[in-house]
Order: sequence, then C-alpha cells, then structure tokens
Amino acid sequence: MIEETLATAGKKEGAFISRLTVPMKLGYGAGEVAFNIAYQTTALHLIFYFTDIFGIAAGAAGMIMFYSKIWDSISDPMMGYISDHTKSRWGSKRPYLLLGAIPLGLTFMLLFYSPQIGPERLKIVYGIVTFVLFCTAITIVNVPYGALTANLTLDSNERSVVTGYKGVFGIVGVLIAAAATRPIADFLGKGDQVIGFRYMGFVYGFVIIAAVLVTFFSVRELVAQPKKERSSFLENLKVIFSNKPFLILSAGTVFHLTAVMTTAAVVNYYFKYILKNEAMIPAAFLCLFVTAIAFMPLFVKISTKKSKKFAYNLGIGSFAVVLVLLFFFGERNIYLTLFLFFLGAAGMATNWLSAWSMVPDTVEYSQWKTGIRREGVIYGAFFFCQKLPAALAAFIVGIVLTRVGYVANVEQTELSLMGIRLLLTLIPVGFIIIGIVFISLFPIDASMHKKILRDIEERERSKKKKFKRGVK
Repeated sequence: MIEETLATAGKKEGAFISRLTVPMKLGYGAGEVAFNIAYQTTALHLIFYFTDIFGIAAGAAGMIMFYSKIWDSISDPMMGYISDHTKSRWGSKRPYLLLGAIPLGLTFMLLFYSPQIGPERLKIVYGIVTFVLFCTAITIVNVPYGALTANLTLDSNERSVVTGYKGVFGIVGVLIAAAATRPIADFLGKGDQVIGFRYMGFVYGFVIIAAVLVTFFSVRELVAQPKKERSSFLENLKVIFSNKPFLILSAGTVFHLTAVMTTAAVVNYYFKYILKNEAMIPAAFLCLFVTAIAFMPLFVKISTKKSKKFAYNLGIGSFAVVLVLLFFFGERNIYLTLFLFFLGAAGMATNWLSAWSMVPDTVEYSQWKTGIRREGVIYGAFFFCQKLPAALAAFIVGIVLTRVGYVANVEQTELSLMGIRLLLTLIPVGFIIIGIVFISLFPIDASMHKKILRDIEERERSKKKKFKRGVK
C-alpha cells in the first residue's frame, strides 16, 4: 500500500517523492554492511596480510592494489553506463544486486584463501588475479547500489536521512571489518594466521552475500526515470568532466579518503612494531571508527541546518587535528593513543554521510545542464573515487616502507619506525588540507538545489504539454 501511495504521489504533476518507509531505509542500509565488510577489510588488512602473512614484499603488495585500479577506472564508469541503460521489472539498478551478490562473496573468499604456492612471483600473480576479480565483482554490485539513492527520492533532506541510515549501517560494516577481523582470524586459526584469515574470508563471504540479497528484496526504485538517450562511452566521460560540482566533490573526496586509508592501513604496523601490542589492534580500530556512529545524527543535523559542505569540512578538519596530536603524543601511553583514535573517528563520519549525500545533487546538476539524467555514470565515477584512495594509500605505504627499509616480522630500524609514524599521521594531514580546499569550492547549496529541481520539473512539464499538443 505504501509503495502504491508513493508511486501515485510521484506521478502527480509537480510532486516529488519525498518520504520513504523505515523498512526501506533499513533494507537499503543493509547493503552497506556488505560493501564495507568487503571494502574495508581489504583496505585495512590486505596489505598487512600480503606482507606479513602471505609473504609478498611491501612494494609488490602496494603495486598489486594500485594497478588493479587501472581496470577499475574503466569498469566503474562502464558499469554506470550499463545500469543507466538497463530496463527490467525490478528497475535499472536492483537487478545487479541479485546478479552480483554471490560472485562478490566468492571472490572475497578467494582473496584470503592464501594457497601455499611457493615462489613469491606466483603469490604475486595470485594476488593480482584474485584482487582484480574481487574489484570487478564489487563494481558490478556497488555502482548500481550507490546510484539507487538518486532513484529512491528527489528530496534533498530526505536523501541526507537515507544516507544517514546508509552511513550507520556502513559504520557497522566498518566495525566488523576493523575490530572483528583479527579476533575472528585468531580464533578460527588457533594460532595459525594463514588458516585463520582463510576461514575469516569464508565467514565474511557468506555475510556479504546475505546482506546484498536483503537490500535487493527490501527496496524499490520509486523515482520515475526519464527516457534514457543512447550515448557512447566518450559522451559519458564528457558528462563526468563537464560536471564541475562533481569534479570538485570527487577531488576533495579522493584526498580526504587517501588520508583516512593511509592512516588505517598503517594501524597494524604501528601497533605491532612501535607500540608492540598487537592484542590492542582490534581496540584501536574500534576506537577509530566507533565514534562515527555517535556523530552521525550530529552531522545529519549540521548538514540540514548549515550545509553538507560545512559538515564535511568540519569532520575532516577535526581528523587532521587529531593526527597532529597523535604524532607528538601517541606513543606516550597506549590509552592516550586509543583516546586520540576515538576522537579522530568523527572525521570518518563525514565521508559516509556528507560525501554520499552530495552526489545526488551533482546528478540533478548534470540533468539540469544537459537535459539527460545519467545517475549510473556519475555514481560509477564516484565509486571509483571511493576505491582509488585505498589503492593510493596501499601504494604510498608500500613505497614508503620499501624506502625506509621495512622487512616483515623482524625488529625495525629507527628509519623504518619513523616511516610508520609519518604514514600514520603527518603524511595524511597534507592530503586532508588539500581535500578541505576542494570541498570549500563545492557550489551547490540547498537553495541552488531547489532551483535546479524546479527548473527540471518545469522543463519536464513543458515537454509533456508539447507532446500533448502534438498528439492532438
């Protein structure tokens, strides 16, 4: 009944679909649990798994994760194009949740299977193949999933609320990936990290499959989609690069997330080699991310009362301050370190909330400028911007660790330890500063977005009137 009411309201002239049911919001958020378990487990633990467990050199491990993104730069916008031109009884985006759920779970399992295949070069080949397959699977599912936000409602504030639900579920996925991965691997492996990470991959893989399917069966695409005009891949690239607000948001997000992912990727090394307390790694990740849940409602309120841009910069700015404090005081006391991680988590919330709630506005901006709605292409490009930082972070970590002479599972030199400290703190601060500059330039505020929607509605109404006159 509620779906019929919403659909009917959406068909009325001048009406916007605005209110979504709580079950739909919860169902949509469930998918974010799957994607964050998949994405964050690889972002937080994969390079450490490659170097200290699977036995690949730091530089090679970083290269595996970085070069896989070359394929992503093609597959992400391509998937957006495909989903934009898909027609089915389930909509244009939902079918790919059903199609990709099982491949995503299986490729995640393979990534952490850790076959004992001898020479390092064979391990590198295995790492490249499995990681590329995993990246492809997550693209098939997550690009359409992200684009669903624009197809659920046209109301900007409601999108912030929906994105808030998504963000909270995302944090749950992050907490599982961050705080549960090592304990699960230790418990299942009973002291054997190779076996432990393998079984962890099995457990997470099944959870990923189940969560994606929950989203598929829970949501509906309620926003009526204008007829899509066929366009070439190059034309879609033009849509992306002619969308100034999208480019600004993407650049700011890449720099911000590169900072976050660099810090997160080094936590395992920092606690193992500097604090010499691996048992506290789950607590560190828990502190780094748990505050984000508590701060979500605050940032939703700031976004609606002030602006999404203000909320975004406030969060990442606070994260930079915490990293500076961590560089100077982090090693004095492990509980002080955990407390600083706890404070820094506020900066994590802004990406899951502010960044993703700003993307739909750029979709309407593009439609306003071009007359064509291509949310799949835009979300595909932005999803690439979300994945690229983890690869950049792994590349940076791998290169820096190689330059400072890092060797896995031995006592580290002073130079190596300083490299780990800088990777955790001051290097990310530089990226954050650049990110803040870009986000400050984002031009779409609430009043501009309302004008964009009014203009689009008036244009569509005018088209309908011309069509009716033509029929007569």
